Amino acid sequence: MIKRIPIGELRIGMYVHDVNCSWRAAHLHRLRRKITGDAQVETIRDLGVREVYIDTALGDDLAGAPTEDEVRRQLETEIGFIAARGEAPMHHRLASPEELADALSVHDSASGLVRELMTDVRLGRQLEFESISETLRKVTDGVMDNFGTLLQLGQLKNADDYTFQHSVGVCALLTAFGKGLELSRATLFDLGVGALLHDIGKMKVPTEILNKPGALTKGEFEEMKQHVAFGRELVRDAPWVSPTALNVLEHHHERYDGTGYPHGLKGADISHVGQMTAIIDVYDALTAERVYHQAMSPAEALRKLHEWSRFHFNEELVTHFIRNLGIYPVRTVVRMESGKVGIVVDQNPDELLRPVVLVVCDMDAHRVPSPYRLDLRSEAACDRIVAHEPAEKYRLDVDRCLAAA
Repeated sequence: MIKRIPIGELRIGMYVHDVNCSWRAAHLHRLRRKITGDAQVETIRDLGVREVYIDTALGDDLAGAPTEDEVRRQLETEIGFIAARGEAPMHHRLASPEELADALSVHDSASGLVRELMTDVRLGRQLEFESISETLRKVTDGVMDNFGTLLQLGQLKNADDYTFQHSVGVCALLTAFGKGLELSRATLFDLGVGALLHDIGKMKVPTEILNKPGALTKGEFEEMKQHVAFGRELVRDAPWVSPTALNVLEHHHERYDGTGYPHGLKGADISHVGQMTAIIDVYDALTAERVYHQAMSPAEALRKLHEWSRFHFNEELVTHFIRNLGIYPVRTVVRMESGKVGIVVDQNPDELLRPVVLVVCDMDAHRVPSPYRLDLRSEAACDRIVAHEPAEKYRLDVDRCLAAA
């Protein structure tokens, strides 16, 4: 049985199933193991972990600790409360082929710019700030005008180009987040610039560490953490990099409880845009296919962010982000009470738990002869979502299903 316990209750003899700190633990040596000494507990504690999941079938138990299923049910209840909040979220719907084509052009331009900048840094070339400025403005303007569609493109990341596509994904997500918080267009532009540049310092990290296919050692991770300082040094003299953009770059790895880096800032000492970017950076990383972990579905990533927000992130901002993106983001595979399985294609901003779905099969993976749209908000639907599911469970190719509908 899998249970969640506070880090202070972790003891020798327990088997760690998950350190519940995915954004950082994924970079380090494997931590799923039986605890045989106090040093192992300290290694996990040093990560900033506040809770862990233990496997009682492989190690000692803690009486009274909630099971994984109990935690999941509690999270779903809390997500329901978030869905019921009063403010109207943004409306996300499935993009048309024309919109996707326009967004793909913007995405390619942005990825190309980030690739070019990072290549120049890697090769030790001087960054030409004047020539970069105009190109960066055009790209950022394009992202601001197409962020809704870019969010859907962001679910199609290529693992081989992760470093560049991650910067573009963070740019689109952060811009959308800022738009949902009703920030000015000038501030959205600064957010976009900071997001595109936030990982540029990684090009100063040794290639063998940056491209290591397996998990990093503790020493290697310490070197990786230097990318924040390297990035600030690279762009601090650029006249078009505002203090807001610098805060995006410098604070995206800080954590609300003070367990982040490089400065270990806590709470309000972290800039507001830095708190926003920390959420976005983790969400985009979780939903990407990497060498050391499988991509998490957007719906599951939102629930993990909510779970972690009690310690590591600004809880109110996480709530805003979840409502901004939608409880069940477009393209999410969901199972309904009736046994139908569908793909979310449109959201009802006033009823986030009742989106429009494309029904494609039943829970035994039997395909429906003709996929059809079902608006769960309508009285005629008489159905509701009971869970989000991985597409692989039903042998679904989401893109093919949507294209054929």
